[in-house]
Amino acid sequence: MNGLGDKFDRWQAQFAEWATAVFGPALKSVFQPIDGWLQPVYMPWARVLALSLFIGAMIWVWTLRVEYVNVDRPNTKWYTDLRVWTVLCMLPHIIVYLVF
Repeated sequence: MNGLGDKFDRWQAQFAEWATAVFGPALKSVFQPIDGWLQPVYMPWARVLALSLFIGAMIWVWTLRVEYVNVDRPNTKWYTDLRVWTVLCMLPHIIVYLVF
């Protein structure tokens, strides 16, 4: 089993080197100014801001009229409401920001 794990680690390192060589220059020119601009932001405040954006979007979805969100929805069961699925799809993002 270690042989397979070692092969995967080597493949992952090779892929990371390839991706950095191919996409690195273009992404660096875009994200380096943004990184410089965001560098002075205190990390806990960045986390609070990100979480508030996700939670705010979840709350905002529930303020929309049902007819607007679920146009021509033939099935009116609760699990076919797109607002429920919006919340469920955003919960993993919130968990990631809370944990990491």
